[in-house]
Amino acid sequence: MALLLQRIFDGLFNSAIYASLAISLVFIYRATGLLNFAQGELATFSAYVGFLLVRPTELALAGGALVAFLPGLPWPVPLAILGAVLFGMAAGALTERLLFRPLEGRPVLSVVNISIGMLIAINALSAELWTTRPRLFPSPFPSAPDDFIGIGGARLRFESIGVWLTLLGVLMILGFFLHRSKAGLAFRAITANRESAQLVGINVGRTLMIGWAVAAGIGALAATLVADAVLLEPNMMLRLLIFSFAAATIGGLDSPGGAVIGALIVGLTQTLVPGYTFVPTELSMLPPLLAMLVVLLVKPTGLFGQKRVERV
Repeated sequence: MALLLQRIFDGLFNSAIYASLAISLVFIYRATGLLNFAQGELATFSAYVGFLLVRPTELALAGGALVAFLPGLPWPVPLAILGAVLFGMAAGALTERLLFRPLEGRPVLSVVNISIGMLIAINALSAELWTTRPRLFPSPFPSAPDDFIGIGGARLRFESIGVWLTLLGVLMILGFFLHRSKAGLAFRAITANRESAQLVGINVGRTLMIGWAVAAGIGALAATLVADAVLLEPNMMLRLLIFSFAAATIGGLDSPGGAVIGALIVGLTQTLVPGYTFVPTELSMLPPLLAMLVVLLVKPTGLFGQKRVERV
């Protein structure tokens, strides 16, 4: 029983990370109808910036020049994470404005190629600036060996609780943004019908840039939170991005809440199935992908996705 509880707790921690990145993918998809394959790499680069803010002497490389002019270094971990999020938001806004907006109206393949090119370029830039040596990003939550709550012989770590509370806070802020703010209402109008939104005077370009900034900020937050568990290195988010894609697809690519449910399915199947079936631990990626396949066969739009209806 204790082993089962421990695997569930581990799966819940993974689920929170997948959910954070999946929500950012959903946000971009709702705005553009496309998936941003560079979302994970952009988040990783933002996490490196946060690491510079909290451990400036450990990265005495070319990348150190990015924050050398900032006062008061090193910053406290929560403030450094906030700095990484703000950097990610600025990078996301610039990405939409400089790379993707000029491609509006172009073939979908052109946009996908730009996204994949960004993935490769940012990954190479991270390796060049920071090297490929793994580094430990300090956690904003208690993470010492004895920082846990014992439940039924299993250990529920304070770090896992903190990550989930952070995720719930992000969901609440997103809900307020989408349903109570002017920019959020404009974003929802654009995702529902871009042409009608333009006709009523909504600035589509500015609103989409805000959406990209929010998505990149959420991705940066996810990267800084997971960097304590999986270590910070240029390829850190590549594997996580696959699980997050699966979570977003299972829940529905246009549903932030569905992304959280999908992440729970992915995280729990990843830890429980190899533990109680013939599937080896090395193939832990297989159960979530099979779950995604089953969901798509039954409901192609995902569990909470909405079927698009187009007039022809």
